[in-house]
Amino acid sequence: MTGFNVALLKELARRDLVNVLDSVRGKKGLVIDQSLSGPISLVTEFSLLKDHGVEKIYHLQQSIVTECKALIYLCRPKIQNMKCIAENIRSHTQAGIKLEYSLFFVPRRTMICERVLEEEGVYGDISIGEYHLDIIPLDDDVISMELDNSFRELFLDGDTSAVYYVAKSIMKLQTLFGIIPRIVAKGNCSKLLVDLLLRMRRELGINSEDSDDNKSSDRNIFPASSEIDSLIIMDRTVDLVTPMCTQLTYEGLIDEKFGIRSTFVELDPSMHGPTVPPSGSSAAPAVSNKPRKVALNSQDKLFAQLRDLNFAVVGGLLSQVARRIHEDYEGRHQAKTVSQIKDFVGKLGNLQAEHQSARLHTNVAEEITKFTLDQDFNRMLEVQQNFVAGVITTPHIDYIEELINKQAPLMHVLRLLCLHSLVNGGFKPKQFDFFRRELIQTYGYTHILTLQNLFKTGLLRRQETARNPYAQIRKPLRLIVDEVNEHQPNDISYVYSGYAPISVRLVQLSCYKNVGNSAPAPVVAASPVEHDKIERQPTGLSLVAAVVGGNAGSVGQAAQQQQGNNHPVPSWKGWEESLQMLPGLMVEEVQKPPPNGWLAKRNRAQPKLTMVLFLGGCTFTEMSAIRFLAQQDEGQREFVIMTTNILNGSTLLESLADPIVLS
Repeated sequence: MTGFNVALLKELARRDLVNVLDSVRGKKGLVIDQSLSGPISLVTEFSLLKDHGVEKIYHLQQSIVTECKALIYLCRPKIQNMKCIAENIRSHTQAGIKLEYSLFFVPRRTMICERVLEEEGVYGDISIGEYHLDIIPLDDDVISMELDNSFRELFLDGDTSAVYYVAKSIMKLQTLFGIIPRIVAKGNCSKLLVDLLLRMRRELGINSEDSDDNKSSDRNIFPASSEIDSLIIMDRTVDLVTPMCTQLTYEGLIDEKFGIRSTFVELDPSMHGPTVPPSGSSAAPAVSNKPRKVALNSQDKLFAQLRDLNFAVVGGLLSQVARRIHEDYEGRHQAKTVSQIKDFVGKLGNLQAEHQSARLHTNVAEEITKFTLDQDFNRMLEVQQNFVAGVITTPHIDYIEELINKQAPLMHVLRLLCLHSLVNGGFKPKQFDFFRRELIQTYGYTHILTLQNLFKTGLLRRQETARNPYAQIRKPLRLIVDEVNEHQPNDISYVYSGYAPISVRLVQLSCYKNVGNSAPAPVVAASPVEHDKIERQPTGLSLVAAVVGGNAGSVGQAAQQQQGNNHPVPSWKGWEESLQMLPGLMVEEVQKPPPNGWLAKRNRAQPKLTMVLFLGGCTFTEMSAIRFLAQQDEGQREFVIMTTNILNGSTLLESLADPIVLS
């Protein structure tokens, strides 16, 4: 739980949605792009939609049969969505059905989509607007833009629309929570984002030294105090190793096994346990085989306890919870007086909710246990572990060849190949050609473009030099911790049972100037108008795992005191040599407050709040590792995580899959 007010973001999204619905009078149908179902359900409920005239909700598809007199479309600005809407309008026209059509782009309209509507001949039949659902609160400390293909668009297609959407979102946050005084960024897209933020701020006149009237308007745009102390931005390409590794936290393994979308996971109904019929009803509840969606967030207190734990300790904690619930139920036998019985009945509602939650998570944990005990899972984990530790032998390479021969799922094979390439500086030319040929012959030539996409994004490549960036940063950044104690972790490496995510190590470096047992780097005071830009080049990155482990190296205490503050301002100064091994530019920017110093200082007693932003997506284990940093800091610094989307190695690779479509 952080001091960041996500409820305000949710309320703004609800208010904007109400304005969208009220822009069309009377009863209407709501047509939603399927990718928006989860995000919209997080900010509103059907009762609110019904109160504002929505009679029925449809998913966007080629044919929509409706009795509504008006349709409101909410969809992403995608060409295929425009063609689908055009087909709807044409089919209604041919059937002699006259409707009122409204289209609201989420989060913003694009000229190319409007052009498609023109070419389809329906542009004049539909009114167009925008619904700015850009920031979606997934939890108290996580906000996402839910842009599913952001990695592909940014780092393969070269489409920087997501950077613009993120910039607009951060400007919105600054109008709500104040100017963010310090920004540090790593990666070319991150540099582009910082430049865009500064330009947007200039366009608002914040840096203007014109008339007093302008200064007064500046104060009206932004709050007088800044709640967010700093912003750390990273391209996903800065750390491609981490997503390729199998996640080992409870939430991460749920994502690997079942898949989590917008905090919801689809589970077999049997995993929920029997449904309790309404009071007074003797009828048995109807049994359905249809998967049920379950929300996974901090509202579920048991899940909040479990989510960030290494899965090796989850079973023990669930056993303790089950025993406690059983003892609480047994307490009814000690209730003798009317007062005691009344107290027990008062607790019964919460007790039943806890029981239901414990049953659900026990069933989920059992399924994950079967998944992790599988021989193939453990062999793959062992190979990953060795790869990130820099141990690459012939049996490991032979194992990948064996998987291909067995026609194992393609994404499992590609994750290992990409991980090997990232930690080893690429494949030797003969090896590269061999695996490329084997993959095409085994899985089909339709994946030629997929392999080319992996090559373009740097996930898979030939060795062109002897230089291996990952090998050069492994020790300085202390990415491998030999002994890990999952039960009482003292280093972020517990999330992968020995491998510390590069991205979170960079956050640790920036905020605490150390990587655990290593000596802290020199702390450099920031100039009030500092604007440092340092070019950094090529790549290299990685992972480790083991479902059970031992003791870990301790996360060191925060660095030296600076200007009476126990925590220095976030900066990577002193670590330039390591960061230059990672791809992309490095930027550090101090946002200068306007004249008269109206940007108020935060109360020193309050914990500092740092926002960590991932461009191109982040994993659940990285979130867990960042939360761990905050816990170790004893309330001195809190973190809020913002991301374009949440991914794992398989979903990242699937977004790059580009099979040839046969005519």
